[in-house]
Amino acid sequence: MQDSGVSSNGIGDRLGALRQTLVGAFGVMIVATTLAGVLNYVFSIIMTRMLGEAGAFASFNSLNSIFLIVSMGAVSFQTVITKYVAEYEITEEPHKTKALVEAFSRWLVILAVAVLAVSIAVAWPLGRLLKLDSPVFVIIMGTSLAVTLYLTLPYGLLQGQQRFIGLGTASIASAVLRIVAGVVLVELGLGVYGALGAATVAGVIVATAIIYYYRDFLRGKAEKIEDFHPAKALWTLIPVAVGVFLVIFMTQIDVVLVKALKTGAQADLYSYAALAGKAVLFFPAGITLVMFPRVSQLRATGRSTRRVLWLSMAACLLLEGAVVGFYWLFPDFTASFFAGKHGKQIAQAQYKGIFGLQFVVLFGIVMAVFALVNVLVYYHLALDRRAFIGLLLAGAVAEIAGIVAYHKTLPDILLVMLIVGVALLAANLALALKEAPAGPQTSDYSNPSDVPIN
Repeated sequence: MQDSGVSSNGIGDRLGALRQTLVGAFGVMIVATTLAGVLNYVFSIIMTRMLGEAGAFASFNSLNSIFLIVSMGAVSFQTVITKYVAEYEITEEPHKTKALVEAFSRWLVILAVAVLAVSIAVAWPLGRLLKLDSPVFVIIMGTSLAVTLYLTLPYGLLQGQQRFIGLGTASIASAVLRIVAGVVLVELGLGVYGALGAATVAGVIVATAIIYYYRDFLRGKAEKIEDFHPAKALWTLIPVAVGVFLVIFMTQIDVVLVKALKTGAQADLYSYAALAGKAVLFFPAGITLVMFPRVSQLRATGRSTRRVLWLSMAACLLLEGAVVGFYWLFPDFTASFFAGKHGKQIAQAQYKGIFGLQFVVLFGIVMAVFALVNVLVYYHLALDRRAFIGLLLAGAVAEIAGIVAYHKTLPDILLVMLIVGVALLAANLALALKEAPAGPQTSDYSNPSDVPIN
């Protein structure tokens, strides 16, 4: 390893040295995203205890589910911002970064206002449809969504500049502040209003802190750059949004189909098992957060991205293997931990999976395959590829058709998903092997892991 000039003394210096390596960056983001996810789960548990009135938690949970589904679209904005910022960083064009950030800030403010206006417009009909006590709940949810959309800008800037310690800290801080705000607001007697509004409070504080950190960079008007049009970046949103949506769709639609195709008791058991199985998807999130900007930078300089891909896939496989291995060693504990009193039912012999695997273990394996597919999807997006979208679309159609035609037992449904997932993994891996460097050789770096991160 090259001497980075970092002192070996002091925790700050050691962290600075660690984040210069790909493995170190993986570690930082895996820990941060896992901790933030756990804290968000803790928030929901706390709210189940504090919202004691009849129907109060149901109102919160139904709107929170809608918020989570809709807010996934915000990932597309952050991904696009990250991609362009990462490329401008490595080509040393900060003036373009400033122009891009200024343009996206304006667009996201307009979009946030539009989201808030729509939430007000649909508050009363949606409130009646969901049997909510007050339409104000919908407006509060819309406000949280508007703040979440704008947060993609500072988050994308941090990720694009590969400031992973800052990004991880922001994610954890947001989760902690949501818990604190939620507890305080509910204790003050605001009930569901406080539980829903906690996300807005946390988002505003985190966004303000990040913007203050970048205050010098954001001051002043961005200069006019000839033949540079930030609006072109919006076209990148289309494949990103479609790609991200299709992966999420294929890992969530099974629960909806099982609900429609099976008895109520079987659908409930499948849903409880899904709590454990689909938890596997969230563990490697930190890997894609690190890989995406690094691949974008290497592409911008015409360097090979293969080594970063293989390290990312290996890290994901190692992490997924550890989690699924735990499921395999302790299937009954895993089922009981996620499903509570329903865990014993999931572990019964008739719900064992293919090759004698416990149902929850088979679920974990299926989701692990789709987690690897997700890594490849973000790799393709970083390389500006589009062909993979056709593969995902074909996979989504095949999964729906397969489950509808072959759903005699619950493990049969997972077998269909496993076949589709493995096929997508192989096809996307083959596409990844067709890599050709894009862009001029503007860097002297001889190794992808040597590309500096700020």
